[in-house]
Amino acid sequence: MNNNSFELSFNPLPIFTFFSDIRAHHIIKTAFQLRIFKTLNSHEMTLEELSQKTGASQRGLSFFLNSLTALGLLEKEKEIYRLSPFSKGLLIEEAPDYIGDFLQNSFLNEDWTKLTEAVLKGGPPEGVENQSKAEEFFPKLIRFLHIVHRDPAVKAARAIGAGVSLHALRVLDIGCGSAVWSLAVALTDKQAKVTAVDFPRVLEFTRSYVQRYGIEDRYEYLAGNIEEIEYPHKNFNLVIFGHILHSEGENKSRRLLAKISKVIASDGQIAILEFLPNRQRTGPLEAILFGLRMLINTKEGGIYSGEEYEEWLREVGFSKFSYHDIGYHSPLLLASKH
Repeated sequence: MNNNSFELSFNPLPIFTFFSDIRAHHIIKTAFQLRIFKTLNSHEMTLEELSQKTGASQRGLSFFLNSLTALGLLEKEKEIYRLSPFSKGLLIEEAPDYIGDFLQNSFLNEDWTKLTEAVLKGGPPEGVENQSKAEEFFPKLIRFLHIVHRDPAVKAARAIGAGVSLHALRVLDIGCGSAVWSLAVALTDKQAKVTAVDFPRVLEFTRSYVQRYGIEDRYEYLAGNIEEIEYPHKNFNLVIFGHILHSEGENKSRRLLAKISKVIASDGQIAILEFLPNRQRTGPLEAILFGLRMLINTKEGGIYSGEEYEEWLREVGFSKFSYHDIGYHSPLLLASKH
């Protein structure tokens, strides 16, 4: 399988609209209740045909279908409606990347109802970084994160030089989830070997994604708490922290970076993918709002600027840093010792 099959043929980022806009959230729930996507999956239809199929009034359906079109879920040509590539890829149950059930579930939005209590008490009773909570929370998110991170992961692999200037990489993917970031590297560098690390329950999902792309022979797995695991001394060329340090918080992150500095090759790189606010925490907006989610969901998590990550990395022997646009909310931060 080549990297072209890993990349999506459509832009998945509108997914975020269904969490940040309550109107969009209710629109997509109604579309599933009316079986709009399933009905149109067979063939394109007129308003009248859809009215007959769904039992909805033509007046109501006219307003509603136009809203779905404006949201990019349908395409309209004259009076004919059809599914958009986004909907074909994500909202049809038979699709490998189907997340319709996830988008109808409001658990991420419901988290915001806990904001007042989190502000008053400084966090939740139990953080999602703890194993029992993590193994309950993250499997719900894995499919979603695998989709929105795939194209940025491909761009990150190119910035790293995987399969171009760097070959046969020994990769350590920490807090790997679906392994989306290391998969992009391994699909580009055909000789790369990956050690994927996460909690046991999460690694069950990791294995299924690795098998999906047909490279299970190049992956091995370490199950456990990323802080407590004894990492093998394999002189890793690349260590990936793909949206994991934010949930650990500053103290745990610094200890983890110090630990990793001992198992990375002298010419190895650390790749950090995170929300990167400015140091005063006044922007960008999405990074700051993600910080609030860290308050709601974690005991110690937070958001940290590129300058702060650089300081922590310098403490453990890294001195060269570069930032790379990967078409996402924040750039990729690459760190090396020389």
